[in-house]
Amino acid sequence: MPARFRQPKRRGEWAEMKFMVRAAEAGFTVSKPYGDSARFDFVVGQRPPLYRVQVRSTRILNNADAYVCRFTWGKQVRYSRRDFDFLAIYVVPCDAWYVIPIAALLPARLYVSVYPHHPLTHSRLEPYREAWHLLGTPGSQECAASPCEPDMIRSKRG
Repeated sequence: MPARFRQPKRRGEWAEMKFMVRAAEAGFTVSKPYGDSARFDFVVGQRPPLYRVQVRSTRILNNADAYVCRFTWGKQVRYSRRDFDFLAIYVVPCDAWYVIPIAALLPARLYVSVYPHHPLTHSRLEPYREAWHLLGTPGSQECAASPCEPDMIRSKRG
């Protein structure tokens, strides 16, 4: 279990490093934009299509027994389709990643809930758990499901 960070920004930076390592282990090229004013954290790919990825982490289990993370820019501005292509959520206590296309998160909410600790749950976001293949095939960077829609993902995963 990682150390508890007193500052949320430090935990966010740590989660971004975890994303870079996991994506590199999967064979992807990961680029970080200069500064931190973009509404995405990374660009994944070597050639088109390139995907903008926003990374979030959570260790908060709410009263509904779900891990939740904010889906906002700043305090209350919801993300939109223009901001990034994929949201990557790292659930710290479960060491689990969700790679979710923005289309699966719209209409926008303030929070995203996932349930990695309940493997038999029928959560609408469960098909995106460890769904690194959606970022393409390492080397060719072709999207595994285009457009990245939940029904297409379920049919490809069986």
